[in-house]
Amino acid sequence: MERVRKAKETLNKEIKPALCYALERDPRMASEIISKAFGEVLDLIAETDRSLAKRIEELSEADKKIANRIEELSNEVNRISRVVGTLASTVGRLDRRYSKLEEIELRGTLENMCFSRGFEMDRGFIARGKPAVDALITGKGVVALVEIAMRGSSKDIRQLLRASKAYEEVNKVKPDALFLLCVEDNELTVKRAEKEGVIVTMRPGEVIRTLEKLRKPAV
Repeated sequence: MERVRKAKETLNKEIKPALCYALERDPRMASEIISKAFGEVLDLIAETDRSLAKRIEELSEADKKIANRIEELSNEVNRISRVVGTLASTVGRLDRRYSKLEEIELRGTLENMCFSRGFEMDRGFIARGKPAVDALITGKGVVALVEIAMRGSSKDIRQLLRASKAYEEVNKVKPDALFLLCVEDNELTVKRAEKEGVIVTMRPGEVIRTLEKLRKPAV
């Protein structure tokens, strides 16, 4: 500090020589010089203490502001995280609804094609307590089970196989074909399905063409 530097300079240039002289010639003057010097030192200490206290207070206030800002930012991050979570959930629901609409549209197309080609398409209910599928197609001596999915999976294949077994147990007739009708292509599902005799396709027309090939002459 500038005042400390000046005080030190005054001590060296003025007070020390005067004090030495006073100690030799006038003890009372020496006492006054020492008292004055100590008074200035005490004033300097007091001023320094006040300055430090003020600086500490300023720093504490700055720390409080920083802490408050950090808390505000943390709250904002949490709010944004909640919004993102909500949006992700909403997108997930919309995606599922979109998938369902795609499946419904695919089913409608297949049903119209069946009607135009002389086949009947019903909901895939087989019997109470038995596995079901999305569609049961009959006509021209042919029976086919169809499972409709966004992207076929092993679960859909197993459902078809269980439903086929149930149909055979109930009606004493084995279905002529099992179809997994998908909105999107899934190469892995195709490979798994082929091993189980399930036909995977994205085109309702392929289902109809296959049934036409399997049609049996009237007895």
